Amino acid sequence: MSLKTDYKDAMYDGQKRYQLIKNEDGTYGILDATVYTQNGDRFGANDVNAINTEINKMQQMQTVLVPASAWSATAPYTQTLSIEGITEADSPVISFYLAGNNNATDTVKAQNKAYGFVDRAVTGAGSITLYCYRKKPAVDFRIAVKGA
Repeated sequence: MSLKTDYKDAMYDGQKRYQLIKNEDGTYGILDATVYTQNGDRFGANDVNAINTEINKMQQMQTVLVPASAWSATAPYTQTLSIEGITEADSPVISFYLAGNNNATDTVKAQNKAYGFVDRAVTGAGSITLYCYRKKPAVDFRIAVKGA
């Protein structure tokens, strides 16, 4: 989603001017009678909701298992992972994810090495495809996807 980035302020010379209009029930309405040199943009609830939706999306993180058995057979080695809510237009941050209870040094080293073979990630509708051009990862590892 692309947010509006060309808002303009209303501009006028001198002071703002208002006209009081008497209503049928004895109350008054106020009419803006200012002569504007530039009309401004409205900024309202739809704009705030769109911005907050994008901010919330950037803060979300999902972890996904990347199984060694699911890579394609030939280079470039590819694997497509399901990622809830991601779109082709997203540019998430992707990183190696280590589960908090895993403290086996050899396992961590092997998983980190496997993640290091990932050269590229391409988003799609509900998925990310990982590409490894040099070598196919030999062990399972997890990735963190933030911003999807």
